[in-house]
Amino acid sequence: MQYIIIIGAFQALVALWLLQFREKKSSSNYLFIFLLSAIAVHLTIKFVIFNFIPDESIRQQMNTFIGVCYGPLIYLYTLSKTKKRFSIARKWYIFIPLFLLMIAYFTISCVFVILNHVDQRLLDLYNNLSLNLIFIINLYYPVKSILIARKAKFKILEKIEYDAILRISYCLLLMESGVVISKSLLYIYPEEAQIITISIRSIAYFLLLVICLLIIRKSLKTEIVSLPQTHSDDRLKISIVQNSTKDSPLNTVDYDLKFNDLWQKMDNSMKKQQLFRNCDLNLDELAHQTEINKYQISEMLNGYKNKPFYRYINEYRIDYFKNIVERAIEKNENINFLSFAYDAGFKSKSSFNRYFKEIIGQTPSTYYKSLIQENKESGFGNLYGRSV
Repeated sequence: MQYIIIIGAFQALVALWLLQFREKKSSSNYLFIFLLSAIAVHLTIKFVIFNFIPDESIRQQMNTFIGVCYGPLIYLYTLSKTKKRFSIARKWYIFIPLFLLMIAYFTISCVFVILNHVDQRLLDLYNNLSLNLIFIINLYYPVKSILIARKAKFKILEKIEYDAILRISYCLLLMESGVVISKSLLYIYPEEAQIITISIRSIAYFLLLVICLLIIRKSLKTEIVSLPQTHSDDRLKISIVQNSTKDSPLNTVDYDLKFNDLWQKMDNSMKKQQLFRNCDLNLDELAHQTEINKYQISEMLNGYKNKPFYRYINEYRIDYFKNIVERAIEKNENINFLSFAYDAGFKSKSSFNRYFKEIIGQTPSTYYKSLIQENKESGFGNLYGRSV
């Protein structure tokens, strides 16, 4: 059992590295990071207990409180991938059992350290409470996650995400089925209590190891699928040139038939909801907000519009910036380039200046001076002396 614990903790750390440094950061990925962190801490605590705690009742009977967060985390991950504008903070209350069990766990641990022996009544009370809570929560939330994922299958949820949610949920359900099996076996064979407990716990730790492997697999598959997207612009341009020599009108009609309605849906959402003003907007978030598969969005931009994602977003930001500058000039208001740029969705001054020059062909200050000159020549009055 200790070998399984060590391997599981190592796998959790490997998976944490993959998510932390190799995937794009988003609220959903942070949920998997928390899940892996919880598994790593859970298995590390168990390793310390089995190797350094001499009391047998603590080693074999005391449940670890961390397990109560597994179900809620996969549930929140499912919601973040399927619900538009989902806020994790609104579901804070589902972690109340975790905090209650954490307080109880450390209370018993402190009593053990101070008295140097276990209060069996206190331990039994904690074990019964924690076992019931973990069983109910890790049964309820995985089932709910499976139902939500199946409802959103291939409409909002991608296959990679769908498979990961289902498999992790099934692992959690198998872990909790072990509770029922162990209770049944202990009732039938009470004399074999130690063997049954060790066997069921070993299976549970093995399933935690499997969950880590599933997250690693999901991370690697996501990376493999997304790799072609980085060079899809060049490949699609080559494909269009090659096809145009044979039947370019048909190629154009195919793109229109395939993407026209979908493009209108996405572009209208971008305009009406002003999604571009979110400085953290990325392909995943845009897919989530518009309920369009991110690979379809990428294909639309690169193949249909021949425009990289950030070029598309920043064109809207630049237009928004230009509009508020022009309105400020008309109303004779003070102008602050950086404040307007942040309001338009840019995250930094350098990125704003770079994209403005790239899209408009001149610097913001040059553009502003040209507006001033145009307004002066049009007779709008003296507009000099503004604060920029």
